[in-house]
Amino acid sequence: MKTLELTTQEAVNYLKENVKIHDRIELSYNRIFAEGEILNVDFSKYFGEPGFRLLISLDESDLGATIEVDVYEVQEDIIEFVHYPKDGEDVDVTVI
Repeated sequence: MKTLELTTQEAVNYLKENVKIHDRIELSYNRIFAEGEILNVDFSKYFGEPGFRLLISLDESDLGATIEVDVYEVQEDIIEFVHYPKDGEDVDVTVI
């Protein structure tokens, strides 16, 4: 597993450039821990501003929950994430 220490902006750029549909992710932000499969990556504009949202199907949820994370909204709260690409090496990212 590759380990990286990135600034907030570098971590957001990593997510934008590397996370693809069907990859797996463990994302810790604020006091939230979300683990699951990426169902969609959305770069649509929202209210005229660029957007970046991840749709994640949570693992082992009794409710079969799916959440949408607005990465730009929570970027300052991201603590760390582990990216498990469908093809490639796992990457553990800590935000400094």
